[in-house]
Amino acid sequence: MATIQVLYFAALREHRGLDAEHIQVEDGATLAEIYAQVFADSPLVDLPVAFARNRSYARPTDGVADGDVVTFLPPLGGG
Repeated sequence: MATIQVLYFAALREHRGLDAEHIQVEDGATLAEIYAQVFADSPLVDLPVAFARNRSYARPTDGVADGDVVTFLPPLGGG
């Protein structure tokens, strides 16, 4: 198991009620798998998000290591 910190923004933060939290994930878990796990019981599970790992954009298929900081970035509206 790996312990990571997850940062939330915008609608994701509102849904979780948190800016950040530490969670345990399976070794070899991908960013997409972690997002699906965290938001499994939410309509936000299908939201097209971008991913970052340790302050760099990352692919959904990238894995994590113990101590990583993961950020889920929802789409931003604007006009």
